[in-house]
Amino acid sequence: MIATLSIAGLAAPAPAAAQRQTITLPAMPLAEALDRIRQQTGATMDVDPDAVKGLTSSPVEDARDAISAVRQATRGVAVAVRVEHGGRILVVNEVTVIARRNEAEENVLVRGETSSSRTGESLRDQPRNTQVISAKLLAEQQAQSLPDALRNAGGVTVNTATVQGGTSYSVRGFSTGGAVNGLPTPSSSTFAAGSTQPLANVERLEVLKGPDAILLGGDSLGGTVNIVTKKPSAEERLYVSIEGGSFTSGRITVDANNAITADKHLSARIVATAADADHNFGGYRGNGDYLFAPSLRFKNAHTDIIASITLGNQIMGMTPYTIFNPKTLQPYPLDPTKPVIGDRNQTIQIKGTTYDLQAKQEIATWLTAAAHYQHQKTTLFLNQYSPLGVTDPTAGTAMVLTSGVSQVSRNDSVDGYLRFKVATGPIQHKLVVGAMYYKYDITAEQPPAGTLLPYNILTKTPTLPPLPTTYVYANRATGDQTSYYAQYLAKFWKLSLMASVRRTEADAVTAIAGRADTSIHSNGATTPSFGAVLEITRNLSAYGLLAYGFQPSLSFDYTRVNLLPDIRTRNAEGGIKLDLFHKRVLVNASYFKLRQSNVRAPDPVHRGFSIALPGQVGEGIDLSVSGELLKGWLVSSSYTRTDYSYLVPQPSFNTVTLAPRDQYSVYTSYRHRVGNGMTAGVGAGVYGRSSAAVDKLGKVWIGPTNQVDLNTFLTIGKLDVNFGVRNVLDRVNYGVTSGTNYVPLGEPRTWRLTLGYRFR
Repeated sequence: MIATLSIAGLAAPAPAAAQRQTITLPAMPLAEALDRIRQQTGATMDVDPDAVKGLTSSPVEDARDAISAVRQATRGVAVAVRVEHGGRILVVNEVTVIARRNEAEENVLVRGETSSSRTGESLRDQPRNTQVISAKLLAEQQAQSLPDALRNAGGVTVNTATVQGGTSYSVRGFSTGGAVNGLPTPSSSTFAAGSTQPLANVERLEVLKGPDAILLGGDSLGGTVNIVTKKPSAEERLYVSIEGGSFTSGRITVDANNAITADKHLSARIVATAADADHNFGGYRGNGDYLFAPSLRFKNAHTDIIASITLGNQIMGMTPYTIFNPKTLQPYPLDPTKPVIGDRNQTIQIKGTTYDLQAKQEIATWLTAAAHYQHQKTTLFLNQYSPLGVTDPTAGTAMVLTSGVSQVSRNDSVDGYLRFKVATGPIQHKLVVGAMYYKYDITAEQPPAGTLLPYNILTKTPTLPPLPTTYVYANRATGDQTSYYAQYLAKFWKLSLMASVRRTEADAVTAIAGRADTSIHSNGATTPSFGAVLEITRNLSAYGLLAYGFQPSLSFDYTRVNLLPDIRTRNAEGGIKLDLFHKRVLVNASYFKLRQSNVRAPDPVHRGFSIALPGQVGEGIDLSVSGELLKGWLVSSSYTRTDYSYLVPQPSFNTVTLAPRDQYSVYTSYRHRVGNGMTAGVGAGVYGRSSAAVDKLGKVWIGPTNQVDLNTFLTIGKLDVNFGVRNVLDRVNYGVTSGTNYVPLGEPRTWRLTLGYRFR
């Protein structure tokens, strides 16, 4: 049916006038040329008289129809030509189609097309629960890192207990490798895509709830977070901000943007930031991060090309942590401002380079082509003392390993698609066909031998040996994934129906020093999804979604011949989207049930191998509210409640770890004009979650968290002032973890002062 409709749309006969004659015109005043084309073809045409006033047309030679003639006449002329549904031709001022700043940089509520949708639908019209965290919101909150930002996202749990630096996170109970500008990073890396870069270059975070194999292929079991970087616009802008805060921290950020050609088609942007601190709140060395991100953009009525480079370097102290007494299940009485083990100079360094090239071209009114290439290279260096477990709870003796790792990850992704748009009677159709390919290469080095010794965390004895300084090759993982996909969208009356399918295959090679290489070809998977949106009123719509995800199996069972089954998920979801306050506020509420096919567990008979056991299920509600209630009064809030359980509890596990039942965030701010060119305001946020299991038997739990932040704002002319206090109540919060020997600490009460000035 899809093929027939598409072919029928492409083969539709041209207007009779276009078949009877060709159009040839000399150069003349553009208004006169357009009027002659209208008279000769009988086309319906709307021309903005101010846009064509004083302009001269280009010659027209043997044009076969009205649109071809108009495009020839306006070639090289600073006007924009658009063709609306029904064939109406619009000729307007080209300034309406030059690149502009994305709404996420100016608003809390984002409605436009997202990079995670290939059909071109706005968030409001997509049959899914998607939450967008905008740059505007992050700036008000003085957020500096991905964990800061994701506090606003319901159903997302950030895990900083990885010890290996970076950040990982899960969506609806499943970890994900994440995405940058809509392209994935394999989850076999030890950090999520884009999670290490500062937020200075982030335009928005698109939190996609539910599996999204259609967008990313494998490794998207419960959802993902798509990090969208800032783009150039034709607006002249130079903004400089300086920040200071607790622990003698400081940051300077420059954001410069302007058109670099007279017609404003080509624009450039540079975002640069540098930060450092004397120490972090756990007494380890201070965190420093440096970023330089230049980008170019060419945009006119039919073409949009963006080329960008992101260069980042982060040097951080260890994430502050504590150790729980396995006997009392309470933290040892340690000074939280001093390192638990060793000195302050335990280092995590992450360098990242990303090259990104995006192109979109309107070939015809019914056909758009898009292509996207991305190269990521990330290096990780970690040098630390690692607690492996407490051997004497009463004395406070733990086993400590002098460890480290040096890892290099290279990823290349390419994605391309064609989008067809036709109409048959009252039904509008969109058909997207495309393919994606990515490959990765991850190499790790480790010290030749670590030193394992008992260490008393209470008395700080004995003296620890120095950390290793030499590293040797340990292992390498390479692989690729190839996908082909199609999406079909039909709109009729107030109903939109969507169906998608994707075929994905994967290969992987694992090499471990001293062992033979293991090469695996996944059986692959075909993952469909279906959705519907019904517009009940102008402000209320209902939607339903059935989406599938999968993770290709790259592990053998004990036979070394049979692959373990792929892990698959199915998300059934229904909800509503409600516009309030004249569409200034959007409410998104849904009920979902996410089911996993199987989980991996140690083989009880064949040691060293794994078996597949029945998976887990998550069932709950998801609510988000975002927008501007009244002029100057902003709100962004989310709440998620999920009941997690295993389909068939096992003797070795019956509780889902790292998965709190309740997560919530409420942020609101108000700004008021207090004088000529002067505004003042205040913002407050409350963020928290319920307790989370540490072990799979549910015997050890991390308690609930709650944090209150306050910000005050003052704008005088071009000067912005933002003073914030985080964790106002100075509450002790612990992060989620899967081991009592490493429990990350939340920040204590801290302050930040940001001064920003708009030079242009």
